Amino acid sequence: MLTDHEIDQASRQLASYRQTDALSEILDKYSVLIEDYRRLKSDYEEERDARERYKKMAKGGERNPFVVVLIDGDGYVFDDDLVTHGDEGGSKAAQLLHRGIRASLQRKGLEHCQIIVRIYANVTGLSKALHKAGLVGNEKRSLAGFIAGFNRSYGLSDFVDAGELKENADFKLRALLNLYADNAQCKHVYFGACHDVGYISDMTPYRGNGERVTLMRSPSAKFHDEFVKLGLPVEEFPPGLLRQVPLDTSTSRRLANSTFSTTGARTTSGESQLLSPAKPYFSTDSHQGQGPVCRYYPQGNCKYGEKCKNLHIASTNGDSPSGSLQEPRSRTEGREANNHKSPLAPALNHSSLRKLPRKADIPEGHVAVNKNNFRLDPYILPVPQEVGTRLRQRADRRRICNNFHLNGSCAAGDACEYDHSPLDEEDKRALEWLARSNPCPKRGICRNTLCTRGHICQVQDCPRRGGKGYCKLPISSHHEDLETVRYVATDVALPVRRAAASPGDRNGAAANGTPAQEDNLVLSNDTESGSWSTTSEDGGTGTSC
Repeated sequence: MLTDHEIDQASRQLASYRQTDALSEILDKYSVLIEDYRRLKSDYEEERDARERYKKMAKGGERNPFVVVLIDGDGYVFDDDLVTHGDEGGSKAAQLLHRGIRASLQRKGLEHCQIIVRIYANVTGLSKALHKAGLVGNEKRSLAGFIAGFNRSYGLSDFVDAGELKENADFKLRALLNLYADNAQCKHVYFGACHDVGYISDMTPYRGNGERVTLMRSPSAKFHDEFVKLGLPVEEFPPGLLRQVPLDTSTSRRLANSTFSTTGARTTSGESQLLSPAKPYFSTDSHQGQGPVCRYYPQGNCKYGEKCKNLHIASTNGDSPSGSLQEPRSRTEGREANNHKSPLAPALNHSSLRKLPRKADIPEGHVAVNKNNFRLDPYILPVPQEVGTRLRQRADRRRICNNFHLNGSCAAGDACEYDHSPLDEEDKRALEWLARSNPCPKRGICRNTLCTRGHICQVQDCPRRGGKGYCKLPISSHHEDLETVRYVATDVALPVRRAAASPGDRNGAAANGTPAQEDNLVLSNDTESGSWSTTSEDGGTGTSC
């Protein structure tokens, strides 16, 4: 048996073993605890760093807050008065827009924000449309002056040319909308393209978020119903900033403010309204089989008055009869006329045309202009059909010299190849009407008293007024005020008269009171030869000044 000493020794060994085994377990648990601590510490540090980054980002977002104004310039067109003033108009447009947005920000409590303006448009296409409306020149980028003035006014305002492709402006606006709408520094987005339903999918994520997005309405563009369903606030642009009527249905704001029907009644819709068909320029001998037409009534000198047995009408409706004076109309010109859709001008009658100045009232060396500084042609009395037929037959034999008969002299003198033989007053009136039927290249800014081309349309059967005739003159020649405001001096020196072909011709030139044509104004017969002939490429009748 074991001695007591051995038993005590064994007990001590057992106790020592038990103590050693517990320590191992404790060490294991402590090791696990340390690992957990390290993991929690790492998570804490990451969370702390993330919070610090968030604080910095939030602080940066408050440092330079801004709002952005996105506008589709192809649909939201600036007012005519601004566009026509070029650089100055662009600067004024930027100021009006900036003041309007600033007032809106004050109502929203965001007056501390900067304003970024981005307008995207097809500048070439927009310039062409505005040129057709008679608001800008015929250059490819005639809107460049306006855009330069707009961009120069504020450092954060940009009118950008998106290019000539159809969807370029849409692409740019969508990209900027997605960028700014989720930007912490951008406090609000003013969206001005609500005429195009194609933007609906891009605006849907912000449905009901009026604190973030505001829709802008243009008076000249239809506000699509789908945008109303978004539940976003809608605001108007400042008065006088954008057009009040669409560009494709009216050519100028002044036309929308005062349009007349053939009965003299004003329209209230702001668009041209024709209450009766337009009338042709040349009178005929009968009116739809109802009897002969009084040829003196349109001139205001019928001595029989209401007792006259003939019909008293300003002009006759329908197509111009054969034998009447018409402009040359080739197949190509016909296609262009049919393809070109232009807004209808107010229908004219003889009363409205009589507002034009009389030739005798225009001082020599001057031209008449209206309140818009647009040149006005002298009023031409209606020409009976038989006069046109007689002039046509004469021109078939030999071309007639416009310069000699309309300006009183010809630079070529007796060497001129065209007809200088005398014309009676009715023939001269018919010749002048034919010459005025061809548009002047300078249009309303022409100040050449020797110019015999047309600046104002006097064709009552003009297709731009709902008629069935043919007219070469541009849109701007159909919408101008016919009242003479003043007479301005010519920009061409008056030449010394050359000897006329005969005493009778000299008397006619003196009575006409117009200066002779300069040598440098006599161009080739293919362009501006100064003659009128019944032969052209399509066998029609042609004129040139």
